[in-house]
Amino acid sequence: MKLLKKIAEIIFPNQCLSCKILIGQEGLFCSQCWQKLQFITEPKCKICSQPFDYKIDDNLSCPRCLSFKPYFDKTIVALRYNLVIRKIIKNFKYYDNSYLAKKLAPLLFSKIALETNNFDIIAAVPLHKKRLRIRKFNQSILLAKEISNKFKKPLYYNLIFRIKNTANQASLKRKERERNLKNAFLFNDAYIDLIKNKKILLVDDVMTTGATLDNCAKVLKKAGAKEVIVAVVAKRVFGQVNF
Repeated sequence: MKLLKKIAEIIFPNQCLSCKILIGQEGLFCSQCWQKLQFITEPKCKICSQPFDYKIDDNLSCPRCLSFKPYFDKTIVALRYNLVIRKIIKNFKYYDNSYLAKKLAPLLFSKIALETNNFDIIAAVPLHKKRLRIRKFNQSILLAKEISNKFKKPLYYNLIFRIKNTANQASLKRKERERNLKNAFLFNDAYIDLIKNKKILLVDDVMTTGATLDNCAKVLKKAGAKEVIVAVVAKRVFGQVNF
């Protein structure tokens, strides 16, 4: 077995997702890049998973969620969106590296495993058809497929349509993001009976302000969904300079 492993490492060398140096076949990151990752753990906001410096209450929401309660009910997230993960996500989305879905999705598996009884079906944040033609794939759907295969939950990739080709959210401020996404999503009425009173896991790659996910959750809730749990690989933490 050790010989076969050595042969595999020679024929199919495995690289660190961030710095690209060679690592063992089972790894995702080299030791240096692994130390730069920032995992989101408790204590955190019960809705958006914004981390807190210390624990006050088991049922605590952050000031943002208290002021502007989102339509989604909970967030599953692995990492803070820092320079290391930003580089990987950029390579995933914009440079035709669809294979990274198989690398990134497992970062969420252990956390999703705790919630498998809390959702019935899986959906993904959609891309507008013009953007999809440019990128060739929807990174959120690829992540959702990996999650669906792992947990044997049905994935409906066309549950929501993106009918407005919005500007890139990353370059916009919060209020601009909200205006940008107004009426951008539409529920697929073919699933109106399916979704009623269902709990949905909504998958995306990154949460920044949460505006995109919130608008998608709004559409799902208005169509009859009982709950929407968001699952993202990384989240921008408010107050964090290094993002």
